[in-house]
Amino acid sequence: MIRVVLVEPEGEYNVGFVARLCRNFDVEQLYIVNPRCDLRSALNFAAHGKEALLKAQVVDTLSQALEGVDLKMATSSDADNPGDILRLSIPPWTAAEVGRGKRTALIFGRESVGLTREEISMADFLLHIPASKEYPVLNLSHAVSILLYEFRREANRDQRNVNAESLSLLDKYVRLLYEQVKGRSVDERAYIVTKRVIFRGVRTEAEARTLMRLMRKLYLKLEGVWR
Repeated sequence: MIRVVLVEPEGEYNVGFVARLCRNFDVEQLYIVNPRCDLRSALNFAAHGKEALLKAQVVDTLSQALEGVDLKMATSSDADNPGDILRLSIPPWTAAEVGRGKRTALIFGRESVGLTREEISMADFLLHIPASKEYPVLNLSHAVSILLYEFRREANRDQRNVNAESLSLLDKYVRLLYEQVKGRSVDERAYIVTKRVIFRGVRTEAEARTLMRLMRKLYLKLEGVWR
């Protein structure tokens, strides 16, 4: 299940086009955070996606728009700065693999300035569409269409089979291990990177459970040594 989240969209035409895309790709959940445009005017650009826009959830904060999902994926045209952990990104096809079979929120920022660092930090992953390095900024609705296509294509493939509960438990153990070792030349970046690597790489339920057993043993071992 995909949820499209638009944060403070500024153009009626983009909102209308995104609603149309939701209809094109069978996306049933469209959330709009604190819109900066007239949503009634956006209906003029929605074509057969008017119903998606009329059913859209309009909320005040991004936190509200992210309630009830398993994975949160932010998007940005500014990514992969080696010195900035928040800007380490994955491409659309990898995002689709990671999000397969899960309740996934795709978060899109303002047309003018995108998402803030605080908003990006609320996501599990940062997505970046590899366009021209000289001009990587895509129109909002174009970016939405590319990601929805990748997720639809992945949904038609039979590859990944890990339930959301297992991923949640994995995240829990990664966090517990991080809490044990933080301050020992380990900071929040280590937790973020470890979590992203695990979520990208785990392909089956058996792999997830094997990792959980290992992490649980490591956690108990560290707790016994350092306490």
